[in-house]
Amino acid sequence: MYPPLLRCETPGIDAVEWAAQHRPAIDATLLTHGAVVLRDFGIADADAFEAVASSLVNALYGDYGDLPHEKDADRVYKSTPYPAQQSILFHHESSHMPQWPSRQFFCCVQPSDSGGATPIVDGRKVWEALPDELRDRFRTLGIRYVRNFIPGLDVGWEQMFGTGDRAEVEERCRAQGVECEWLPDGVLRTVQQAPAVLRHPGTGEQVFFNQLFLHHTACLEPSVREVMRSLFGDDETAYPRSASFGDGSPIDDATVTLLRSLYDSLARRFPWERGDVAVIDNMLVSHGRDPFEGERKIIVAMGDMVSRAALS
Repeated sequence: MYPPLLRCETPGIDAVEWAAQHRPAIDATLLTHGAVVLRDFGIADADAFEAVASSLVNALYGDYGDLPHEKDADRVYKSTPYPAQQSILFHHESSHMPQWPSRQFFCCVQPSDSGGATPIVDGRKVWEALPDELRDRFRTLGIRYVRNFIPGLDVGWEQMFGTGDRAEVEERCRAQGVECEWLPDGVLRTVQQAPAVLRHPGTGEQVFFNQLFLHHTACLEPSVREVMRSLFGDDETAYPRSASFGDGSPIDDATVTLLRSLYDSLARRFPWERGDVAVIDNMLVSHGRDPFEGERKIIVAMGDMVSRAALS
């Protein structure tokens, strides 16, 4: 099975103590495979999940603005609220930001009736499979991400930054090297440059590491892209999200189509069972979500934040 499955065969085991004791072995497994699934450890709710996740990192992260918090859990989040009939495309969490989690955790509280897998792709394999010309361009230019926090079309900037104070938002953007400006109607625009590939600090391998699919307009549903065009015209930097090469030159739709086909060919899946906890090395593997039917509840935690500055 991939990712590797660690199944508890001792009823009543203390999952937190077990995880803490086996953390070195789990870390080693992650360096090789990028992900591991813990099954039958009796992890039934957010409190138990947070405790297990805490035992596998130095610190969980509680200030992530792109996901809503799980009720009464400061460091556990609901999964991305996105239509069940659509896929969430592959991405490394916060890879476009100045800092990101090195570890990400998913816990299955309620598996769906059908579908709903969380597929993963090894970013090392993506990088190896890219044509030389694309590798050179992505390595040299990186990616430029533009985001417009437009009420009703994306998460609000107040939620993202956890404040309604514009001066505080400006200061935080300045400290992180993110350009920001205020547009009419209270819209915040951010522009940031980020590498498209990094060298993993634990393995030394190069990894295609970014959020291109979650920002490039070619990844919008055709009907949604047409609505965006009717609202904002041909200037895709006015859309809620867009992406180009770091010098502002376009990443054409054909390149994005090629990349999506490559990711789909490399994707690996496993069926969720209630109580499963998937642990991933966010810097090695990207993740997504398949469409599903029925009720589905996956909760999320992340930790051991890494800054781009610390890796440079």
